[in-house]
Amino acid sequence: MSLGLITRSGRVLTARLLKGDSIDGITHCAIGDGDETFTDPLNPPDANVDQTALKHECARKRCYKISFLREDPEGVLEVNGVGYSETGLGTQIIGVFFRFEEAEANGVTIREYGFFGGNVEYIDGLQSDYAEGGVYDAATNPSGQVKTPGYLYEVKNIPDFNKTSDTRVELVGVIKI
Repeated sequence: MSLGLITRSGRVLTARLLKGDSIDGITHCAIGDGDETFTDPLNPPDANVDQTALKHECARKRCYKISFLREDPEGVLEVNGVGYSETGLGTQIIGVFFRFEEAEANGVTIREYGFFGGNVEYIDGLQSDYAEGGVYDAATNPSGQVKTPGYLYEVKNIPDFNKTSDTRVELVGVIKI
């Protein structure tokens, strides 16, 4: 299975961060159930470098931890076959950790996920770090809870993961500089 794809908007986010603009780095993970191009549950379509959003975002959550990582064959964290351990020392590897709790996003067939940054905002009045329904639009998506989506940094289409019962989902973005 291929790695996630860094989008053009993700490159803009990186450039703005390096320039010193006052914006947030990667802070949110969104999950979605894809679109009509996803016909074979075990063979996801390729992501597109020009994407600025998921094909069909269902839920989004703020990260609960960002830490430096080091490669470690004995590490408890494994991403794409590589073991990692957290470290207090500055390294060239950063882990951004996301957790969708048991009751969140149940019933969603997760076929895509993306990492977002750049001052993501939820609609007024939402008190949680969790948002449902994708990006708010008064005409096309009045039930969406994301007001400002931010920059889509990385996107990946994955084989079906149908979350029909109370099962926690953990995703970790590993960024190597």
